[in-house]
Amino acid sequence: MKSISRRKFFKTGTAVAAGCAIPASKSSSLLKQDTPPRIKRYKPFGKTGWDIGDISAGAGQSEPSLVQYQYERGINLFDTARQYGDHELTLGKVWEKIPREKVFLVSKWDPSKLNKDSKKADILTWLDESLERLQTTYVDCMMIHGIGHPMFGDITLIQNPEIYEAYDEAKRLGKIRFTGASGCGPKIMEEMEWGIDNNRFEVVLIGANFLTFGLEPLLKKARDKGIATIAMKTMTIYKSDLNIAGLKDKNTNARQAVIKYMLGSDLFDTMIIGQRNYEQVNEYLSVSGTTTLDEDDDGLLETLSAVIGTKYCRPGCDGCYGACPNDVRVWDILRYKMYFENYGNEKYAMEKYKQLPQINSAAGCADCNSAECEKACTYRIPVQRLLNDAHNVLTIT
Repeated sequence: MKSISRRKFFKTGTAVAAGCAIPASKSSSLLKQDTPPRIKRYKPFGKTGWDIGDISAGAGQSEPSLVQYQYERGINLFDTARQYGDHELTLGKVWEKIPREKVFLVSKWDPSKLNKDSKKADILTWLDESLERLQTTYVDCMMIHGIGHPMFGDITLIQNPEIYEAYDEAKRLGKIRFTGASGCGPKIMEEMEWGIDNNRFEVVLIGANFLTFGLEPLLKKARDKGIATIAMKTMTIYKSDLNIAGLKDKNTNARQAVIKYMLGSDLFDTMIIGQRNYEQVNEYLSVSGTTTLDEDDDGLLETLSAVIGTKYCRPGCDGCYGACPNDVRVWDILRYKMYFENYGNEKYAMEKYKQLPQINSAAGCADCNSAECEKACTYRIPVQRLLNDAHNVLTIT
């Protein structure tokens, strides 16, 4: 076993070096196991007093029975939000089977409502609406969602004092226990750092995966302050089969390598992954407890990076931010394209694209002669071509 080569992954756009501790065994056929896999490692979750499993549950379950299965396999943090369809309602149905006090529950205010002018009374009303849907009297952490994203405003959003007055009141009433923020937009570093420096957040949720880099100083600052850290967007664009020749019969192992990379970095206390069925729960939890990568993992990540590295718009990257003279929202459009092509959420992706103001869409990218976005891209992604492709597949005619 060996830790992943930091220098090698800088070459392909990564920067988190995997730690070395307890060796992890190679992946095997998951569904043939006599005993379903479970969480093998729990880590202190900032100063919250909780120990949280190294893999947690993102949104994606549509049935309470799947949530119960996740809990039975050792998952004890569940992430949700008011804007995630009926997911809060799904979680609200599980407390008869799952002890509420055994679960760390994270929810978020709808970023389309929360803004720099929001008032304390409205913010508390939105919290109560989530609590009603969740069928609980409290959430462990309520987050400001989408910070660092121009669609939802600028840093003045998280500088709105009414939000923190609402936090204080909700804590006094026992409706929330910890404050938090989440985001993966191009200004995430700046805005998250402001919140950390000003002691506004006790839990942070940030987009990161094996193709991202540059978060280490921010995460170290958070850890030094005892702020709990959660990674999201950890699976990149990876789906069941990307039709990559080098991954023939190794798709499961490649997905697990992506997760093992994040676990081995030890930069985050936990990572949330959407688990839409029992097979995915078993597959992902099979690598819980990993702290190192073996040579096979190293090779799988190199293969993945070579193929998707020039297609994938990294969360939190601001390389092309402000470069387009027409203010095309590159990061949003390419994310919607990913939802359509890789997540299987075609209708959702098309609806999100339709909601973009025309000026921010990719409608005029085919006629652009300068391609300033592409010139500014840190990762040499063919941005203009991908934007044109996105417009073609996402436009509702």
